[in-house]
Amino acid sequence: MSRRLIHARRKGFTIIEILIAIVVLVLGITGIVALFPTAIESGNQTVEDTYSATITQSVVDAISVGLRESRYSYRTPPPGRVWTYFILNHDGVMDPPVRTPENFLDNDPAEGQIWRKDYCVVLPQGTVVQNQISANEVTFVYPLPTFFETGGDAWLDIDQRQPSALNTGNLSNVSFAHPDNFRRQTAEGQSALWFPRVYHLGRFRVGDPNSPITDPGTGASGYDNYVANVRRVRDEYRGENIASGTLPGGEETIAVDPYPNYSFAFTLKRARVDTMTGAAAPGTLGGDGRITEADHFSNSLYELKVYIFKNFNLNVARDLRTPPTGGGPVVIRTNRPVRRFITLMSL
Repeated sequence: MSRRLIHARRKGFTIIEILIAIVVLVLGITGIVALFPTAIESGNQTVEDTYSATITQSVVDAISVGLRESRYSYRTPPPGRVWTYFILNHDGVMDPPVRTPENFLDNDPAEGQIWRKDYCVVLPQGTVVQNQISANEVTFVYPLPTFFETGGDAWLDIDQRQPSALNTGNLSNVSFAHPDNFRRQTAEGQSALWFPRVYHLGRFRVGDPNSPITDPGTGASGYDNYVANVRRVRDEYRGENIASGTLPGGEETIAVDPYPNYSFAFTLKRARVDTMTGAAAPGTLGGDGRITEADHFSNSLYELKVYIFKNFNLNVARDLRTPPTGGGPVVIRTNRPVRRFITLMSL
């Protein structure tokens, strides 16, 4: 055999070499593909972190402005306890703007009672004003299911803003911290926070001339109108239409921006501040540089918790109004906060 033929044969690949190359190639591609779920999850987490942080900062700013620019007082009948409330103006507050925010009890034929509205935020107090016992402190949650549930006042037992609760100061039954009020079970049998409603972002305000819903109404019809309004994403967040038959005109919009998928709720509670000198002189005001259970809760400093949700389901939340028994509705994953933030707000 000539040297030329032997040299030509040596240029080819054996079956073993080809198989080894295929294995190496498959392993490499598999490794790259295996990174996709992690990369996608990491990307989703980054998007959620960004939106959640931005929304929270916006909410905190709106609360700060409300406390500074539109803060009012409501004095109860004798013994005359004074409650502070402010007007929250932020995307997601769907009630029309109020004309007389200083009239807490007014029942305006057009606007209704201010204390029932989403923009009315009452600051909590303890059952005892000068208090150092955690059990005497209440936590207020916003928003509450009020304005579209006014038929029969079926939801007022968990509305801390109602004058009857503020007048008596008996607020333990409406506190967010109370285990029977705002906790339900998950499908896994775990206890989870239950939010009856949230502030949906990127929606038309009730009464907006561009919105098809102009009057929320009351009772069941008011709830239906509210749900219809929640579905109406504002024009700047709309994408192409798809035929669905679920909305008037048979069209449902796809949001090109994930912003309308997000919503928020928040709670307020008085914060404990350094007021006691500690064990050396118990009961003496002054402060010892530490915050312990001996310290009082402040009348001007509040703990604010902002809860961010994604794809919150309003109907499922409403079905949990009464704690279920025997396999009833549960707190689904989308109705649990994806992020929560804690900060302090001062008057």
